[in-house]
Amino acid sequence: MSRPVRAAVAAALLALALVGLTPAAPAVAAEKYTVKIDGGDAAYIFILCLKTTTTVKTYPAGNGDRVCSGKKGSPNGNFELSAEYTSGDTVWMDVEMMVDTLGHSRTKDNLDITGSHSCKISGALYAGKFKCDGPINKTTFATPSISPYPIDLDNPKTPVVQLLSLMAWCVSAAAVVGLLITGMTMASQLRRGALEEQTQYTRQIAIVFAACLIATTAGPIVEALGFSR
Repeated sequence: MSRPVRAAVAAALLALALVGLTPAAPAVAAEKYTVKIDGGDAAYIFILCLKTTTTVKTYPAGNGDRVCSGKKGSPNGNFELSAEYTSGDTVWMDVEMMVDTLGHSRTKDNLDITGSHSCKISGALYAGKFKCDGPINKTTFATPSISPYPIDLDNPKTPVVQLLSLMAWCVSAAAVVGLLITGMTMASQLRRGALEEQTQYTRQIAIVFAACLIATTAGPIVEALGFSR
């Protein structure tokens, strides 16, 4: 091996040795975006989820693109949420309000809170409020509107009409039973020759007749008062 070749090989080996001895550059820690949550005034259970452009691009499947708080309330409503962040990212918050113990909820997703590092959630059930210190406008959970239930009294198959018919039948049956029991009692006393309590039987008959009168005039009375309009 000629001298120039030996010199080149030696230089290459020396370079490799120096590379192996050079310490590895320290790993750059991922930047975090942290939001402080104040939920001490929330009179309900809620879940908050934080996500950024970085998390959406990195973990796109199965809601892995966001960091969630788990169920929180007024006793443990003050906490912090942190998610991976790259300078220039858009930051969003998903807000979920639990409305019952069966897991039903009302949600406000993809609220842009870019630039905010402190948010507050408060209010009562169906009237919750979420507001951050940045450019986001205050978000509220409006009470759901309830559409009126139409009642077609002319249709005998309407559930309400069927219920009223059943109740009227029950009243009629109770009145008949009351009269039968009173008559049987009077007949029994007459056979024994004891009619000293006729005043009591008269009162019972009057009560049954009064109940029948109220039951038969319930419809016209309600109609006259305007309750059915």
